[in-house]
Amino acid sequence: MRKLLLIILIGILGLNEALAQDPTFTQFYANRTYINPAYAGADLGLRFNFNYRNLWTAIPGDFSTYSGGVDMGDPNIFGGIGFLAVASNEGEGQLQTQRYSFMYSYRLIVIPRMFDLHFALDAAYMKKEIKDWNAFIFSDQLHPIYGNINPTSVEQPERLFVEMPDFTVGTMARFNIKMGGGARSMRSRKMVANTLGFSAHHITQPNESLLGRNEKMPIRFLGHYSALIPLSKSRAKNPFYLSPNLMYEHQRNLSTMNVGMYALRAPVMIGVWYRNEMRFEANDTDALMFNVGVRGTNRRKSFMYQIGYSYDLTLSRLAGSTSGSHEIAVILEITRAGFNSKSRIAKKRSRNCFNWHGPRSTPKIF
Repeated sequence: MRKLLLIILIGILGLNEALAQDPTFTQFYANRTYINPAYAGADLGLRFNFNYRNLWTAIPGDFSTYSGGVDMGDPNIFGGIGFLAVASNEGEGQLQTQRYSFMYSYRLIVIPRMFDLHFALDAAYMKKEIKDWNAFIFSDQLHPIYGNINPTSVEQPERLFVEMPDFTVGTMARFNIKMGGGARSMRSRKMVANTLGFSAHHITQPNESLLGRNEKMPIRFLGHYSALIPLSKSRAKNPFYLSPNLMYEHQRNLSTMNVGMYALRAPVMIGVWYRNEMRFEANDTDALMFNVGVRGTNRRKSFMYQIGYSYDLTLSRLAGSTSGSHEIAVILEITRAGFNSKSRIAKKRSRNCFNWHGPRSTPKIF
C-alpha cells in the first residue's frame, strides 16, 4: 500500500508541473555551471564534471539526477564557454526531465589578478516526458478494501511530452582581499579569495504543461557566496584553509538557505552544510549535509582530478522514512588547454585573470 500511495502522489505531481522545483546538488562546487552559468570558463583551461544524485533511497521509485558538463576558459574569446546536460527521473522513472544547454560567460578584468567580473547567458533545450502513462495509478481506481480494481476517469494526454526553449542569466564577482594589510607581495597566500554570484533561471518562463494548459515554469533565483581563508603561515607549502559558504534559492513559494563550512588541506577536504527555510526555525529544518573529497594531479600539474561524496541526513518530518540522499561528483581539469594565446591582447588577459594565489593541489570549491 505504501508503494501504491507513492505512485498516486507521483502521478498527481507529474500532471501538475506548476508545483515542480528544480533538482538541487549538495556538491554545488562540482556542478557550478548548473547554479550559475557565469562559472563557465572561470578558470583557464578545460574542465569536465560528472554528477550523480540519488534522492531518498528508502522511498520506492527512482528519484535520481544525472549531470555532465564541460567548460573552457579562453582569453581569445574574452571569457569562457560551456555545455551542460542534466537528466532527472521522478517516481518509478515515469516522469523524466532533460535539459541540454550551451553557455557563454564574458570576463571583465577589473584589477589584474585580483578582481574579475563575469556576465553569462545560458540557452537550453528542455524536454519533459511521461514514459509510461499506464504505470500511473489514480485515486478513483482504488477500492478501500480490494485496492486497484476500478478504471480511471483521468484521460491520457494527446502528447506525453513537451519541448521548450529555456534561458538563464548569471553574474559573478571573484576578488581577493589581503589579510592584515600592509605592503604584502602579490604572490602571498595570505589573501582571502571571494566569490559572489547571482543567477536567474527560466527567465522566459516557458510553458511546461502536458495537459495543453498554460503552466509557466517558475523563475528560480539563486545567490551564492564563498570565501577561502588561509590559516597557515604565508610561506607554508601546504596551507590549511577554511571556507564558509552561503547559498540562497527561491522558486515560486519555496525559499531555502544553505549554510556550510569546508576545511581544506591538500589533497583532502571535508565539509558540513545545513539547509533550512529562511525562517531558521527548528520545524523548518530540512537536512544536514556531509561532504568529503580528494584531489590529485600529475607531476607537472597539467592534469588534475577531484572526487567527492556527500550524504544528506534528512531532518524534516520525512526523517526516518527516506534514508537520506547520496551524491557522487567527479571533476577533471586540463590546465591551460584548449586555447593558444597568440595575440598580444589574449596573452595579456591570460596573465591578468583572477588568481587566488594558492597551490593547485588544493581541492576546488570556489
